[in-house]
Amino acid sequence: MNARLFMLGLGIALGYVVGARDGRERYDQMKGKATQLWESPRVSKARTSVEDYARTQAPILRDKAEAVAKATPGFVAGTAKDVAETTREVAESATGTAREFAETAITSAKDLVETAKGSAKDLADRATTSARDVVGRVTHTASDVRDNATHTAAELRERGESAIDRAFTTAGKARDEALAPLDDDDESENDVTTSKK
Repeated sequence: MNARLFMLGLGIALGYVVGARDGRERYDQMKGKATQLWESPRVSKARTSVEDYARTQAPILRDKAEAVAKATPGFVAGTAKDVAETTREVAESATGTAREFAETAITSAKDLVETAKGSAKDLADRATTSARDVVGRVTHTASDVRDNATHTAAELRERGESAIDRAFTTAGKARDEALAPLDDDDESENDVTTSKK
């Protein structure tokens, strides 16, 4: 009877968790509290104590019940066997329930670890992609700056050569203009010298 009440209570609790309005967040919160409670030293000690007690007492109770059954014929013997069987079933049910709860907690922990791994990998992938994008942009910008600097240097070189050519041309004209009166004087002197001869 107690096992049936326990299973009914477990079913109601499970129905509440699955159907709760708060959904996954409330489920995770309740699961965390349940796991924390399940792993607490007091509950662990009590659980171990109950399991040990059930393991040690079940054979004793069964043996006593069988002894009483042998001593008392008829109805009492059948009742004692039923009690022994029920005691064994309760002990097995408690052990099975504890084992199932432990397996559920382990599965939940593994799922949580896998989720954390996936999130960390996604974050690392995003960081790598962002870093690659930044490197690409910096490389592209550096290439543009280099191309602009090369173009500007070539343009300045052309302007410098053009300025040098203009300076030489202007200097040559100025020299020619400056020497032109002297040439005229030399020609006049040569004409005078030739005529004196």
